[in-house]
Amino acid sequence: MVEKPRLRIGVVNYLNAYPLWAAMDFHSEVELVHGVPSFLANEIQSGRLDAALISSVEYLRHPQGFVYHDALCIAATRESKSIRLFLPDTALPFATALNKLHTILTDISSRSSVAQLSVILDHLAISPRLEEVTDATDRVAVLRGGEALLTIGDTALAHINEPSYDLQQEYFQLFQHGFVYALWVMREDKRAVLEPILAAAYQQYNEDIPRYLKLAAERFGFSPGFTQTYLTETIQHVLSPERKADLQFFAGKLKSLP
Repeated sequence: MVEKPRLRIGVVNYLNAYPLWAAMDFHSEVELVHGVPSFLANEIQSGRLDAALISSVEYLRHPQGFVYHDALCIAATRESKSIRLFLPDTALPFATALNKLHTILTDISSRSSVAQLSVILDHLAISPRLEEVTDATDRVAVLRGGEALLTIGDTALAHINEPSYDLQQEYFQLFQHGFVYALWVMREDKRAVLEPILAAAYQQYNEDIPRYLKLAAERFGFSPGFTQTYLTETIQHVLSPERKADLQFFAGKLKSLP
């Protein structure tokens, strides 16, 4: 009997993504492929993955042949904690601080946050140079005057006490909208198989949240208290009608970028 090939699903090894894939870690039908969102986007677009948790902007820019899970996402409303713009000094109001920048270094790991920043800059009519970097962790401590660094996920959380602005907090202040950072994107021809597996994984997580919060704190090295608050109050994983409206709002802003 020929063994059925396992589904290859790309997942982001960040704390904010963990609730969406934790229960699939030992799923016999699934092979999890770990990577940052930008890597996973390239992998699914190249046909090497059946589904992947990728930046919303990647799907909006390349939707052909793909669909996203209609009920699951990674989103935030009034703050994100893990999408941060680091500067040597944050004493000034956000818009004033941006106006004094000549360069913003952007983490190669995620393109949704860069697109979100671009929407903010366009709205404020500010145009510093954006420069993609691969060593975001090492850059936080060596930023010079006129420079900033946009980074995401656990890198941002690890440096949360360094001078920085929460990008979602600033976006919400400007537009009164939340932001959908990532979507479960899958090949259209595999939707019928993948949707129930992805939904079941999140349901399993919800049925045993205390256990998974403990595992998350141990895996990612954050305190149990922070892990619980972050995953139950700050980050959202349900693609509700409100979050869908946020996604549509962002898609409109994205189209109007130069």
